[in-house]
Amino acid sequence: MSYFKIGCCIPGGSFMPEGVKEVDTSAYGVLKNGYNAVMQAGFDFAEATVGLIMQLADDEVKRAADEGLSFKVFNSFIPPSLAIATTPLAELESYVDKAMGRMKALDAEGVVFGSGGARRDAGEKVYDFIRMCNIVAGRYGLYVALEPLNKSETNLLHTVKEGFDICKKLDLPNLKLLADAYHMFREDEPSTILSDVVKYLTHVHVSDGDRGYPGRDGGNYLRDFSAELKKAGYTGRVSAECGWSDFIKESVLVCEFMKEVF
Repeated sequence: MSYFKIGCCIPGGSFMPEGVKEVDTSAYGVLKNGYNAVMQAGFDFAEATVGLIMQLADDEVKRAADEGLSFKVFNSFIPPSLAIATTPLAELESYVDKAMGRMKALDAEGVVFGSGGARRDAGEKVYDFIRMCNIVAGRYGLYVALEPLNKSETNLLHTVKEGFDICKKLDLPNLKLLADAYHMFREDEPSTILSDVVKYLTHVHVSDGDRGYPGRDGGNYLRDFSAELKKAGYTGRVSAECGWSDFIKESVLVCEFMKEVF
């Protein structure tokens, strides 16, 4: 019995479900097969990229909703082609509104704002972007979770403490915070910080080693990380966000590990 709701990010590319000789490599096929694999592995919820659902035709979004595909959280929010530093805010808002409409149709509660390429060099413009997202998210009943990324992936917002400070500064009703164990490890940010930021913390990503699947390398760091989450009083969702060699087989192992540890 796990303490948190345990989820998994579906792979960004196609993969071969067991017993299937030919696989649908379309965006819809990846979305549906990924969702089914995550749920069959035993996870509580599935997480997908915004880019994947933005590739769907309108009738495919409706079809996915009608078939009960449910993604509580989305990530990879803004593509690098829509750089926040140079793209007009109205154009960004148009994209965000369409994306959030699709997320809501697929049962989402929120979206993760990592998007290291899109936010690079954004400077003060990122605050205008966040404020706009907060307004649009309010229309759809969603939250936006800031994701700190290590310095190799972006030059803006690297630590959970920085993310907390932004949430506190802007004080927006739909703005939340994500903690990613991998990025915290890369930035030498101790997991004890979780108790200080739990007021805004709403989602967590985990992996093992250098983005390996949780438990692959023993998971000792993640055991300590989980203990700090519980000590902080966190009650949100935890997703595996990592690389895979064999998603179908490894996701089952990950689910067992995460339900034991988290």
